[in-house]
Amino acid sequence: MERKLIFFDIDGTLTSAHKFGFVYDSTKEALRLLQENGHFIALATGRAAFRARAFQKQIQIPNMVCEGGNQLVFDYETLSYELPDQEVFYPIYELAMKEKMGIAVSLQDNRLRISPNDLFHRYAGDFSNFMDVQIDPQFQLTTQGIRRLFLAGDLVRIQSLILPLLPKGIGIMHYMDDQFIIIEPDDKYKGIQRMIDHLQEDEKNVVVFGDGPNDRQMFRDAPFSIAMGNAIPELKELADYVCPASDEDGIYRACKHFGWI
Repeated sequence: MERKLIFFDIDGTLTSAHKFGFVYDSTKEALRLLQENGHFIALATGRAAFRARAFQKQIQIPNMVCEGGNQLVFDYETLSYELPDQEVFYPIYELAMKEKMGIAVSLQDNRLRISPNDLFHRYAGDFSNFMDVQIDPQFQLTTQGIRRLFLAGDLVRIQSLILPLLPKGIGIMHYMDDQFIIIEPDDKYKGIQRMIDHLQEDEKNVVVFGDGPNDRQMFRDAPFSIAMGNAIPELKELADYVCPASDEDGIYRACKHFGWI
């Protein structure tokens, strides 16, 4: 059996699309059998490393591409981290300040965010379950290494103003009912290619699974892509194969279909 290098998105792919964070036994069994059969498996997620590590330990997948493609973890240890191009953030930050949006900035791999004023607290509502925001009126963007920007206010207007400023590899993420959006690295496949280089494997054996907007770039570039049955329509159109939904044993049934387990 030819060894496959399989990368999985988390939410709505490995986890249920309807029960947050829940992983079905069939999915766990598929992952166990994939490893038993000699395939390489890894997470491919936009999550910050510290958040992804919690799920990584839960699901017992030792490898991952996280931080939207900017960080590699192999056998639970960080291989590398690449800070996003800081020039990307300057015009976004300046526009957000000019338009009086709420702003918070991630500087480290943890829950702490820095905000130059109280507007983020005012617009974002209760975000305490997701992050801790510290106000620092002396904050200067150019003196820091920025991982992510968080913007709050009129989200529709914010996105319309910010989207034209985003280059390839940087995207907008909005989680459910959160009253803020995140500007973050968004090129998982860049990280996958670096992982393949580390493994010294053939890229043609890469398989990616996903369901959402931040999987689009990965699906465009990967040699073989599988969309979950619950995936957004655009991703299904990009996919080489559409499997059943994550809540219908999609991972297990897809791996069985292709003879990987």
